Amino acid sequence: MVHGEDFVLIGDCVGAPEVPERDQLLGCLRVVNASGADEAYLAIHGKAAAIEEFSHATGEQRVWLDGEHVRWRRGDQAVAIDLMTGVALPGSIEPPPLSVTYQGRRWDIEESEGRLVARAKGKLAWQTERGYGELLGTVWLPRQLPMVRVASISGRFGDPEVRLLDIDATGSMTGQASWASVPGIGVLEHAISPVGDVALAVRLDKTLKHDFIAGFSANALLQWVYPLPETTRVDPIGVAIGLDAERAPEAVVVFHDGDTVTILPELSSPPTAPGAVRGPSENATP
Repeated sequence: MVHGEDFVLIGDCVGAPEVPERDQLLGCLRVVNASGADEAYLAIHGKAAAIEEFSHATGEQRVWLDGEHVRWRRGDQAVAIDLMTGVALPGSIEPPPLSVTYQGRRWDIEESEGRLVARAKGKLAWQTERGYGELLGTVWLPRQLPMVRVASISGRFGDPEVRLLDIDATGSMTGQASWASVPGIGVLEHAISPVGDVALAVRLDKTLKHDFIAGFSANALLQWVYPLPETTRVDPIGVAIGLDAERAPEAVVVFHDGDTVTILPELSSPPTAPGAVRGPSENATP
């Protein structure tokens, strides 16, 4: 998980770190900088009675940044980990809301019962009448209001397809849809850049063997599609968008099949494309 300029990694401990006598060890948390140097190494621990259910939980795992804590979900349980001490307490299994600040106002947006719901200062600001899909993040295009981007899966026109939908984050309920869609029955993972470029890991069909990465620019143009190796995929897929020294999006990084890292091209639109954020990078893709 990205935390500012650093990366937070959760996994098994190297050795047996010391924790208080009545605490239970859940794993270890390592913080590294962009060059790979260690910034911190913490044992994740908490009172055994408080985190016992989490320690035995199984199922899909996710992590989110929640203020100065890392929320770690496993199945139907979650803990909040203090980034200074490594102490873990029971936490919510729901992802933290997406916060959008524009012209001095702030909206906290989340999915609730399939709909998008936005609150300002704790009060309902706006909500959609129906569900749209998985909430991906925020899009910031030049001279436009901030948009909330979702990945919508629909079979209305035949075979199931994945399409990007953007909704005005400030509440006007105007929006736009990507011209291009990709076939697929589900989104396995995603990454979004600070301006709104999106890389999606998509499952094509029910064979569970055909997965691919689809890259969209911030203005919702499909830039490329990369098929992953054809196999029954049991390991999760990790997707990230690398940033350059000026925090502009560069290459897409994909971790898949347990031990493979694939570097894919950047997602910038040509500078003449409508809504383009910037021109393509001059750096050759590794």
